[in-house]
Amino acid sequence: MGLPDRTACITAAFRVALLAALSLSCGCGEPDTELQRNHAYMDSLRLYLGDLRLMDHELGMVVETDTVSADLIVPLIAERLRPTLGSLRRRADFLRPTPLMNKAHTLLVSYLDVRLQAYDAALQGHAKSRPELFDLFARKQIEAQRIGRDLEDEAQRLRSQIPAYY
Repeated sequence: MGLPDRTACITAAFRVALLAALSLSCGCGEPDTELQRNHAYMDSLRLYLGDLRLMDHELGMVVETDTVSADLIVPLIAERLRPTLGSLRRRADFLRPTPLMNKAHTLLVSYLDVRLQAYDAALQGHAKSRPELFDLFARKQIEAQRIGRDLEDEAQRLRSQIPAYY
């Protein structure tokens, strides 16, 4: 009869120890989890910004002057830039920003949406022979550049605020 009592006592002690370990790990892990989530979001943002810079470079190589032929820019937008940007925008919906990252996330989504509007205006302007849509394209590109600068500034600010992030 002593054996079952000892087993019950060991099992109860194990349960108490396990619960204590779990509650300690849950309580202590939250700041690390938040920090890890901040790092993960910043890593994602870094990849987005790299992709966007590459797209800007590619577009900049075509647009070397103030005026550019729609015959040059529209195929680039249709074949590469618009599909890439659409994919980035869809993926942005799955990012889960922490409260610290909310402003950067809002800027990222705004930037992507405005660029999509610009590209769509250029594609529709070409398809429907509507020059006013190319003017809209230009205005949206300028708006996206402004948002992009704000996003870069916010990313820089966050890099300096997040512990151990480089």
